[in-house]
Amino acid sequence: MTADYLQDQEDEEAALWVARHMSGVVDATAFAHWLAGAPGRRATFDALWATCMDDAVTQGLLLHERQARAPERDWPRHGRRAAIGMAAAACAAVAVFSWPQLRSAMTPAQEFATAAGEVRSFTLADGSRVVLNGASRIRAKIDDGRRDVALEAGEALFDVEHDEGRPFRVSAGQGRVTVLGTRFDLARNGDSVDLAVERGLVRFGTDGDASAVLVPAAHRSVLADGRIATPMAFVGSSASDWRDGWLQVADMPLAQVLPHLQRWTGRAITVTDPVLLRKRVAGRFRLSQPGVVLENLGVLYGFKVRQTEQAYILERS
Repeated sequence: MTADYLQDQEDEEAALWVARHMSGVVDATAFAHWLAGAPGRRATFDALWATCMDDAVTQGLLLHERQARAPERDWPRHGRRAAIGMAAAACAAVAVFSWPQLRSAMTPAQEFATAAGEVRSFTLADGSRVVLNGASRIRAKIDDGRRDVALEAGEALFDVEHDEGRPFRVSAGQGRVTVLGTRFDLARNGDSVDLAVERGLVRFGTDGDASAVLVPAAHRSVLADGRIATPMAFVGSSASDWRDGWLQVADMPLAQVLPHLQRWTGRAITVTDPVLLRKRVAGRFRLSQPGVVLENLGVLYGFKVRQTEQAYILERS
């Protein structure tokens, strides 16, 4: 017997036990024996039971009950029990048909995070590799049917194992990235999501996906204010110079530079005057020295930096 066949058999048995519990006809000893018969049965039963408690399923069962309630006093006892049994069986059927989603929901998530100024490499369950910038965090759920990753904070370089049957999807805020196998950098910088592709082709969209674009190798795009920018080529530097502790920018608003520096320091970076955030800056900066970078930027672009134990405070000169 194949592993898939055995798993389907386990799922069907769990669904039958759900139906028995809902109909109120349960042999407690037999149920306990079934639970102990194989690892994972308790988790399977609980997931299927939770599906039957889903609002949509529950409303359907309540409707069935309301329809049966009026003549209930005239029914033989076995007729009422049969109706409940039918509802329970229907619920179990819903559970079985929705099992692929349930199985995915039960897949343990891999969670990886870094501290400020820390760069680390990790390997995901499918063999894909990811490098996290400082103060970054991802959550990955990978199983036989899907590969889903959430970039919850910071920046990550993904080197994705090719798999035509399982697209690799990364969410970052409102941004959605879909690939089959490629290498790309994704960053959450304030309210924007920045994508840079080093190898392959990446689909870059939003929750609605109506404005999705294809971003080829050596191109960048950004999601800002709900819109995805037309991909533009980048030359002269890698999309992930930050792995070596460098940031190179050209004509970038200070507001977009600060999140890069923030990932490398435990101190908060605050700005007292929003006008400063619109100053456009350029240069190549050593990320491991955020205080020095801010001081130099202040000299070049007309602001001062006040330091406390908790923060770098940017003020007008």
